[in-house]
Amino acid sequence: MVIQILPLRYDAGMSCAPDPSEYVLRVNLKDASDVRRFCEVRVKGKDVYIYQPRKGESVKVSYHESGQKHVKIGQSGPIMPPMHLDPTEAIVTEEKPWSKSFENFANLLPYKGEAANDVFEIELPPLPYVDTITFAQIAIGRSFDPKGGVDQVTLKQEVFPVPHSTDGLQVCVRLLRLQSSSAPSPPGEHPE
Repeated sequence: MVIQILPLRYDAGMSCAPDPSEYVLRVNLKDASDVRRFCEVRVKGKDVYIYQPRKGESVKVSYHESGQKHVKIGQSGPIMPPMHLDPTEAIVTEEKPWSKSFENFANLLPYKGEAANDVFEIELPPLPYVDTITFAQIAIGRSFDPKGGVDQVTLKQEVFPVPHSTDGLQVCVRLLRLQSSSAPSPPGEHPE
């Protein structure tokens, strides 16, 4: 009997244990006891992949060593036209390849303890203010400044070093809130 081992497609392997030569960061979104897989960041060599598993059409953002960034929605969907940014080894401060708000929580897949090197958990924020949008952002680079635009508040930020990166690449996850300049800041929060 011959057993053939077929390579996993990237999106099919999202629940697999991390390969020792790659770094996996899971970002989960939590609403009480309901925990969903908001996104997964994989760093393979100098390529970065951000994947949002969800019911229906999943999203994958690729940021390659060359600086080429592209987005693919669904299994057989076309790849969106690529953008050309700094190569990953040349990013001195940060690049922000992916941001997403939380309106698709119901379409996200449940978190079932899938393996990862690190996990970042976000409590689903209440929306007490009509003029605000809360979202998560994935940034890659070497230096991360939580200050954003005039009407942007950083609620939470954590930086994760990529252990196998020979040039110091890191992944930063931010929880941000955008609000109109006329909207009052929630107590204890001040726009940067």
